[in-house]
Amino acid sequence: MQIRELEDLMKSQINEVIINILSQNDHLKIPVKSRGGAEISDWLEERFVEQTKDHEYLKKSEFAPKEKTKNPWDARTFFQLNTIYEEIWIDFKTFKLSGKDSNPDMGTPDKIIEFIKTGGFYLLYIYVYYEQHNNGLRFVKHKQNSELTKVYFLKDISHTVRITPSNQLQVNMSAEPTYRTRDEFIDLLMEKYREGLERQRDKAIKKIAKIPKDTSLLKEKNNQSEPTILQKIQEIF
Repeated sequence: MQIRELEDLMKSQINEVIINILSQNDHLKIPVKSRGGAEISDWLEERFVEQTKDHEYLKKSEFAPKEKTKNPWDARTFFQLNTIYEEIWIDFKTFKLSGKDSNPDMGTPDKIIEFIKTGGFYLLYIYVYYEQHNNGLRFVKHKQNSELTKVYFLKDISHTVRITPSNQLQVNMSAEPTYRTRDEFIDLLMEKYREGLERQRDKAIKKIAKIPKDTSLLKEKNNQSEPTILQKIQEIF
C-alpha cells in the first residue's frame, strides 16, 4: 500500500460514516437561520462520535468541547490499521444549497503548521449540503457531484486557496481539490503563508508611512475644534 492509497482509505472510511448518518436522518428540526450551520456541525460531531465507538479503523473519536469556540477541529479521530496510527482532524462545512456561492474560511495556517510540527498531518474537510424543509431542514445532494458530501484533505485543497488579511485559509466552495504529495503540500502551504505575511507587511508599511501626515492632520483638526469647545465652556460658565 502506498501513502495515497492509505489516504483514500482514511477518507472513504470517514465519509462512509457520514453518509450513513445523513441517510438515516433525512430531516432535522434545526431552524434554517444565520447560525444554523453551527448547529448542524454540532449535531454531526456528536453523531460521528456515536457511530465510531466500535469502528474497525476509527478509534477514540471525540467532538470539540462546546465551551471552546476556537478549537482547531470540530471532531477528531485516530485511524488505526495494524501499526499505522494517524490522528485526523475533521472540519465540517455546511452549505445551504439555495444560498450564494461562498468562500468559507478553512482555518488558520498557523494551526496546521503546529499540527505538522507535533507529528500530525491530516485535516479532513467534509462538506454537507442542506435545504429548508417544513419546520427544519433536510440533507440533499449537490448538483455538482450528485453526492451528499464532498470530502478531501487540506493537503489536496485547490491551488486557488488564499490567505485572507485575518490570516484565514479561504477557498471557493466549488473549487475542486487536487491531489498532491505531503511534501508538495508543505511547499504550497508555506508559499501561501509567506504571501499572506508579505501582504500584511506591505499594508503595515503603508500605514506606518502615513502616520506623520495623519498625526499632523489630526492635530490640525483638533486645533480647529478645541478652541470652539473652550469658548462654549466659557460662555456657559
